Amino acid sequence: MMRRRTMLVAVVAVAMLAAACGDDDNGGYSDEIRNSYLGGCTTEQNQAFCECTLDEIEKRWSEEEFIKFAIEASEEPPEEFFEIAFACLGDADLGG
Repeated sequence: MMRRRTMLVAVVAVAMLAAACGDDDNGGYSDEIRNSYLGGCTTEQNQAFCECTLDEIEKRWSEEEFIKFAIEASEEPPEEFFEIAFACLGDADLGG
């Protein structure tokens, strides 16, 4: 649990910095947000798992909502985050 929380806090910090650098209004997340999330996630999980979770997050929340979610989740991630993670466990061979 602590490992997930540490990863999420790191992703939040990077996402906030990336959001300050620019905004991509193409209907999806900006490259900065995607790369920041994947960069933070892959320090703890494999690429397939991180891409799966990002794809699911992107389906559920706009970029603005995700940044807000990430800030609010820095202490305790919401239940939906765990639902996404568990759903992606079957799609990815987890390893460090």
